Amino acid sequence: MMMMMLVCFLFVTASLVNGQDYLTCLRNSDAFAGINPQDTASNIRGPPGYPGKRGSPGDRGLQGDKGSKGEPGSSDREEIRRLRADLLSETQALINDAIRPLQDKISRLSQAASSQVAESGWYTPSNGYQYRLTETEQNWQESRRLCQAMGGDLAAVGMRNVAIRWKLLTEVIKSVRGVWIGLNDISQEGQWMWIDGVREAEGNDNWAAGEPNHAGNEDCAVVNVPRHIGAHDVSCSRTEFAICEKIITDISQ
Repeated sequence: MMMMMLVCFLFVTASLVNGQDYLTCLRNSDAFAGINPQDTASNIRGPPGYPGKRGSPGDRGLQGDKGSKGEPGSSDREEIRRLRADLLSETQALINDAIRPLQDKISRLSQAASSQVAESGWYTPSNGYQYRLTETEQNWQESRRLCQAMGGDLAAVGMRNVAIRWKLLTEVIKSVRGVWIGLNDISQEGQWMWIDGVREAEGNDNWAAGEPNHAGNEDCAVVNVPRHIGAHDVSCSRTEFAICEKIITDISQ
């Protein structure tokens, strides 16, 4: 207190407020507690109602721990359920759109399979066609007309498939000497064509070794069953049995 009095020096006045002695520094009008023995630097105060000065701000306290996130409210849970339901609905719609064409295709194939039946006396090797051996030997042209009269033509599709050809040889043709097939080069020598418009290259698996050999006027193809599964070119005027081929009947049409 004595130090404060020295600072104020001659500009100090003394007053009595509520029985308490106070010294007032006239330079800045700051009031300090009196000179009572109990007054210390920690409890110096001015008289009641006397304007004091704001003290300096204290140090910032430590930041508290972050609180845990609360549970979503009822409105939030309802929104989540709605969004989940919308997502499931949209996903199911996409799946249905993707599989519907496949389901339709399967249905059409099933209906087609149930409506296609092989005719009596015709062999079906499960390639969509049915086959029948003629009962008489005729030349190539007459044999073709006979097959056409039965609703088909000389075998072409099955004869290009080695596996189907083998089934026909063992299940239908069996032990006859040979059969006409739907292959010839009548229109242009050396250009072998199947009757369904497919060109046949020479020297592949459909021919026997060394065939076609173009020996004389040999424009039609025959399969000589006892000799080889491959075809031979022979004269179209020869008389042979024939293997006829036609698509399986669709009874829905």
